[in-house]
Amino acid sequence: MRNILLLFLSILLFGCESPEEKQLEKVLTLSGNNRLELERVLEHYKKNEADTLKLQAAKFLIMNMPRHQSYTGKDIEEYYAEAEKIIFSNRKIDEKVDELNNLLLEFPSDDFEFEEDYSIIKADYLIQNIDAAFDDWQQGSWARGITFEEFCEYMLPYKCVEFQAFDNWRNVLQPIANDTLTDFSYNDIWNKTPYHAAEAINIKLRDTVIVDLKRPLKWHALYKVPFWCNIPSNSCETRTNTALAIMRSKGFAVSYDFILQWPTKANAHSWLSILIDHNRRMVCEGGHEPFLTALRPGECKGKVYRRTYSPNPDLIRLNEEANSVPQTLRNVFMKDVTDEYATTVDPVFSVLSEKRERKEKYAYLAVFDNAGWVPICFSKIKENKQVAFDNVEKGAVYLPVYYINGRVRPFNYPALLNDKGQLEFLKPDSVYKRSISLKRKYPLMNKAFNAALRLKHSMFQAAHKEDFSDAVTVYTLKEYSVSGSVDVSDTIKYRYWRYICPNPYRCNIAELMFFDKDNKKLTGTIIGSEERSKNPHYSRSAAFDLDPQTFFASETLKDGWVGLDLGKPVSLGKIGYMTRNDDNNVRVGSTYELFYWDMEWISLGRQTAEDFSLTFHHVPQKALLLLKDLTRGTDERIFLYEDAKQIWY
Repeated sequence: MRNILLLFLSILLFGCESPEEKQLEKVLTLSGNNRLELERVLEHYKKNEADTLKLQAAKFLIMNMPRHQSYTGKDIEEYYAEAEKIIFSNRKIDEKVDELNNLLLEFPSDDFEFEEDYSIIKADYLIQNIDAAFDDWQQGSWARGITFEEFCEYMLPYKCVEFQAFDNWRNVLQPIANDTLTDFSYNDIWNKTPYHAAEAINIKLRDTVIVDLKRPLKWHALYKVPFWCNIPSNSCETRTNTALAIMRSKGFAVSYDFILQWPTKANAHSWLSILIDHNRRMVCEGGHEPFLTALRPGECKGKVYRRTYSPNPDLIRLNEEANSVPQTLRNVFMKDVTDEYATTVDPVFSVLSEKRERKEKYAYLAVFDNAGWVPICFSKIKENKQVAFDNVEKGAVYLPVYYINGRVRPFNYPALLNDKGQLEFLKPDSVYKRSISLKRKYPLMNKAFNAALRLKHSMFQAAHKEDFSDAVTVYTLKEYSVSGSVDVSDTIKYRYWRYICPNPYRCNIAELMFFDKDNKKLTGTIIGSEERSKNPHYSRSAAFDLDPQTFFASETLKDGWVGLDLGKPVSLGKIGYMTRNDDNNVRVGSTYELFYWDMEWISLGRQTAEDFSLTFHHVPQKALLLLKDLTRGTDERIFLYEDAKQIWY
């Protein structure tokens, strides 16, 4: 009877434990031989009633430690030692990058040993970090308005990035850029908010964390003392991690916000989000910019996530229950914050009957990354006929997919989530087809767009005299264009032909081609105004070399020109032109292939460009298209074709 009573009491006591206490005990059990270290932290804060909140913080860190990992062993230490020799040498920056990339061949990251933090972390290290974080929160100037929950996620963690070394990072990084804040105490307005201080430090960090280099650092595990501000990488990931660690060391509550994949271009992106007060944030590019009123206005972000210390229970369930999980969604330490950055909707996709996979529990929404479809969010399938996704930004093309055996499998056609929040499904019309003319394989970015502005109002002229004193304007470019050809209706024969830019800036033109009435390409002596540079890439001849990456740049800021002396009067039939660009215009001599999406990419044929545009026939209407350059380059984007224009997504 006594044994039964004891058993009943044990069950009763165990049943009264909170989920947090159960999780804490689970981690203590998992920690094995390191349990004494974790218990020593808890006992340390139980001694003093004034440390009740610190005890809660310690429990938060310990019970959320599973899946937080750190490198251990001889290989990582040898990697650090060799990397330090390279980074602190007198070699040029790009040479250092090459050597660090080569070092990874000797020390592949997959070979590094690692362990769960709860198995190796020491009590003294945890206590030191908890005390330092509390001092910054309660005694410092820059996080007084945030809650305990916010403090735990964005100030308290003992490391800022996964696999960061356990070292004295807070004390080492804290002095950086402190001179920026020397006089803040004299400004009562600035001293009442972390806004101005955080912005000033981030701008100052440009000299500390921004590196100019030509070659990318492929990967690194250098988040430790003394590397933090000496990592030769200009990636947004490195900049953000470094700036975040410096900010946290100074007592700012700051998070790492990111995009798994841009919906309208290649690559991921990350930046800093700084808590100015409870639930109020400002964002900036790490170590780069002042605070931004909006992050990349006009660029659809699709889904935005925030790195957290505590795991996301939905992501834990996904990784435990799904048959196969995309690489982008295997990190459980992130939460969806898209609605903080954009107006979102909850699109619903029907599952085509012939595409139904009854065994799959989860579906995904994917975006195009220039090469393939990348899942950026997920949804548990509640019924087989429809799948709803939460908090998706408007303005991009999304593909609903399953993820089976490491590959995406669409269960409906891609759809444009338009400005009204409606899905426009891009199902190709095999009945109604058309011919389309294409000039580019990738959307215009800022530099290429601004360069093309110089074409507008420029002119093609002909003359009998070499100095063009009797010039006749045969065509004026009145509309924006990146390349093309113009028909010359004037039948008079002229010896001298040119392109002239009367606008108040240097004449820049990448390519010119002159054709006679029989469509024969003409050659002659290259003439023009003075060149800005003796570099052959920017000479007059660069306008005739069929290399879009070279271009003529005039010395004069107005009325610069370049053309041909044909040697005798000739009547022209056509003039081809291409503005200075990013080499994503259609390029003479390159071979292209056009595809449309019909549950997979289907070819519409190949062409070798003979001009600065391509014409494809029998193209299905309402189709999502992709133009690939089979000769060179990797920048290629999906697009629609409407009103004789490429509409990029």
